[in-house]
Amino acid sequence: MQDHFSRFEDRIQQLVEGGFARLFAGRLHPREVAVQLAHAMEDRAYPDAEGRMTAPDIFLIRLNPADHDAVLVAEPMINRSLAEELIELAQLSDLALTGFPEVRLLADSNVDPYHVEISAQLRGYELETTDSHVLEIGSIPIPTASLIMNGDRHVQLDRPIINLGRQLDNHIIIDDSRVSRHHAQMRLRFGKYALFDLGSSGGTTINGVSIKVAVLQSGDVIALAGVTMIYVEETLQPDQPEGDSKQGTQPYSPTIL
Repeated sequence: MQDHFSRFEDRIQQLVEGGFARLFAGRLHPREVAVQLAHAMEDRAYPDAEGRMTAPDIFLIRLNPADHDAVLVAEPMINRSLAEELIELAQLSDLALTGFPEVRLLADSNVDPYHVEISAQLRGYELETTDSHVLEIGSIPIPTASLIMNGDRHVQLDRPIINLGRQLDNHIIIDDSRVSRHHAQMRLRFGKYALFDLGSSGGTTINGVSIKVAVLQSGDVIALAGVTMIYVEETLQPDQPEGDSKQGTQPYSPTIL
């Protein structure tokens, strides 16, 4: 599993550093797009008749209308370029493909500028038309969680994706010059929040350990380029018996259900 995770992270980094980054006309953060594409693929994987896990073949990418238009003007063939990247991500994740993936870019005024929401679906099934995260969350309980900021201010975490950074379009704005404009993202996956560094200049640590991706545990001390906050879950998870001691934060590897 660790080898799989390392290869997965290496490919994400290659996408960020390569031509992938130029596809978005400077409007979107390439790491956020790459991570969401990979997660949409693994979250919606399904077993075929022989039991092999198969990737979905339709990907919906929702953008703010201004970003949507700018990206298509800059890169009219972005759909095919992203589909080719998905083929490589499927190979790294040991997922089969039924054919060449179809990527659809959709303008959605509900998406914040400079951000993206990605979901995936199997061909032949009706595509969801409401919140793109409904299928991902399913019936898995959302933890009652918050961040303690500045030692005393509690910020409730109440959505499946939470962006943190210095720029005003983030969900949690951190007014500190050390923090990148789009520094990190918290994403709900399988009932737990995971923290992703979005290629920040100052880096992200949990309990003093530098991370790119990690599952959060109650009591973890997060530092964004030295700006600290504490992650707190106010209720126990179903698989965490009362009285258990907190486990250390572990590197986060996507799970296929």
